[in-house]
Amino acid sequence: MAAMRSSCCLIIISLLVLGSLSAFARMYVKPMDVNDPHVVEIANFAITEHNHKSNANLKLVKIESCNRQVHGVLGNSYQLVLLASNETTEETNKYWVRLGIQPSEKYVLGSFILAPSLYH
Repeated sequence: MAAMRSSCCLIIISLLVLGSLSAFARMYVKPMDVNDPHVVEIANFAITEHNHKSNANLKLVKIESCNRQVHGVLGNSYQLVLLASNETTEETNKYWVRLGIQPSEKYVLGSFILAPSLYH
């Protein structure tokens, strides 16, 4: 009888834990309007942060796309495709950018990568 009660408790606890974990795992991708002021703010932050970290001199030319990835209670991340020009050489390139937002509403630049020339 005690073994059966322990098994039932273990099953119930397992189901509760799995249900909680699935809430963390849920996520979806939402395309964003590239003209949305929040998207423009994120793109400008990414350019500024990249310039600061890599001693670059890029200027935002155009936001080609932005997708928001919602990670349930874990927050949001953004994937952007940007055109940016080098203010020194005046060369314009396409960049792939990943950015996260911490619960404190602070942006964190994850990656800022020059897109292969195939995508220019």
